[in-house]
Amino acid sequence: MNQKTDENEEKHSNFGIIRVLIYQLFATVFLASIIWFFAGKVAGYSSVLGGLICLVPNIFLGTRLMLSNRNVRGILRAAYLGELGKVILTALLFGLVFYKVKPLNAMYLFLSFMIVQFAVSIELLNKEK
Repeated sequence: MNQKTDENEEKHSNFGIIRVLIYQLFATVFLASIIWFFAGKVAGYSSVLGGLICLVPNIFLGTRLMLSNRNVRGILRAAYLGELGKVILTALLFGLVFYKVKPLNAMYLFLSFMIVQFAVSIELLNKEK
């Protein structure tokens, strides 16, 4: 019975991580579509890049958490290393985009990055368990 409860909790926590990533993907696509339609091509692909700069490092973090050992030490280690990797990936992706992508609309890049980052709040505020 105890092992079955642990397996259910693990599946539930993994589903929460996956759900956050899906919200972020949806937010990226939705926001970029609206911006592309109203502000043009450069603003649209800048928005896509901003959303992806947020999403890709979060996929890294989520994967580390889902694959971690399910003891306290394993989860903490995965969280610390995952968050460090997330920060480094975010910085590298911003640098790569600013170096390689011309023309670029920085306003829509950062706006989309921030909005997609807040998609995590949807899961945290979700009252259903």
